[in-house]
Amino acid sequence: ALKTYCDVIVPMNDLKWEALRHERDSFDFSGADELVAFAIANKQALRGHTLLWGEALPPWVKTMSSRAEAERELIRHIEVVVDRYRGRIATWDVVNEVIRFDPREGGPYRDTIWQRLLGPEHIDIAFRTAASVDPKARLVLNDCNFEEADAGTAERRKAALAIIRRLKDKGIPVHGLGMQAHLYGENAIDSHGIQQFMRDLAALEVEVEVTELDVIDWKLPADSGTRDRASASLVAAYLDAVVSARPPKAIVTWGLSDRYTWINETFPRKDGARARPLPLDADYKPKPMMAVLGRYRRGAG
Repeated sequence: ALKTYCDVIVPMNDLKWEALRHERDSFDFSGADELVAFAIANKQALRGHTLLWGEALPPWVKTMSSRAEAERELIRHIEVVVDRYRGRIATWDVVNEVIRFDPREGGPYRDTIWQRLLGPEHIDIAFRTAASVDPKARLVLNDCNFEEADAGTAERRKAALAIIRRLKDKGIPVHGLGMQAHLYGENAIDSHGIQQFMRDLAALEVEVEVTELDVIDWKLPADSGTRDRASASLVAAYLDAVVSARPPKAIVTWGLSDRYTWINETFPRKDGARARPLPLDADYKPKPMMAVLGRYRRGAG
């Protein structure tokens, strides 16, 4: 299925800190290396996810207590990881989910070990370091919840624009914004808001990528056919809004088959039915969502 449908491969978990650095002084690249080799063997592009996130961290990271220590470990981590895959991983989610879910409550940044020890500059350090190690890599700010019509979402868009503007004003390379697009099946898409957001990003001269597309279907009807059609319609509404304003650099789903998805555990259905968030069902058969993606295909994987 990966060979048939995907132009882009993303290691979902194997490049996160908890997978790479069980211990402070050593790196375990076994899982990531396997996926990188698979992509290269099949002539597929690679996106690296992720160099900096406030979650999926090994326990030792949370014992850090000083600014100097946090900066030293962050720089070392990015230098080692980006250098290992230089020339093979063309695009990196440099910073992931740094914006607070609702920026109106406590400011724009999530409360993480990096924010507590380094402040907003941890974003600058991450992008600057990645650029210094691989000047040819595309560097992306990746975040979620840009697609709904509410005040909190509007503030998230403003926060993303402010971060990108600040990096550019400092001369720090940032090439794109990754919009995760974990779409809630019960919520409508704010097409007008997305289109304006695309125009605002274009004004900052950064590209847009859809990076983690799936549908959280925990509140959709139980019937699988009805659910699949509703999910496909939601994905179509979202992608129509994005593409009508500006073609994205890539469209990447967060997984490929319903057999393997994070949504079952994180958003379980009350009726006990398994989630159906992805373009292939649990038996790897295409669903209506795959037909929708086929209309926009620039790299779904």
